[in-house]
Amino acid sequence: MTEQFKLQPIDFLVNVNRGQDPMSVIKRWGVGEYSHVFAYLPLYVLVYVPVRGVLQEHPFLYESSGRGVVIQSLSNRYGQEVVVMRLKPEFRDRIPLIIEEAIKLASDPQAKYDYMCVPLNIFPRILHDKFGMPIAVKYQHNEQMVCSEACAEPCWRAKVPVLPKGVVPLPGDFVASKILDEVNRGILSSEWV
Repeated sequence: MTEQFKLQPIDFLVNVNRGQDPMSVIKRWGVGEYSHVFAYLPLYVLVYVPVRGVLQEHPFLYESSGRGVVIQSLSNRYGQEVVVMRLKPEFRDRIPLIIEEAIKLASDPQAKYDYMCVPLNIFPRILHDKFGMPIAVKYQHNEQMVCSEACAEPCWRAKVPVLPKGVVPLPGDFVASKILDEVNRGILSSEWV
């Protein structure tokens, strides 16, 4: 009998886009089969119990979505198809620093979703990758982030070169990263925690 797969802190979960609706098909043509990336972030929270509080670990995720960079319940993503990418062993000692930086970013009111990154940086990258067109606007990241920037930024701050810094990152870049290993594929569920 094989051991059941379990997520580890700062595992990157990359959504697989298999939708047949027009938007999913267009996204898949543009950025490939991977549509979103978020990180597993187990945190301890103080749960009220009469007379005393109790620390319990709860599964959270770290991501940037329409609300900006946030930490929220991992259960919001249960049922989604994902590829799980894990830092190679030589970088795992940096995980506490990555977690610390992720919490800082999620606490920063300036870390909103970067809607302008899509037309200014992502569309030009797609056109460059697909047709070799020149990229007119140089990519510069700031406090506002799309999902892939939000997942790469805490790593960069912790001196973990998960992705190159000079190019706008896409979710599929995490699957192709040289310092991440694919450790699982499937439908995300509570059994992985």
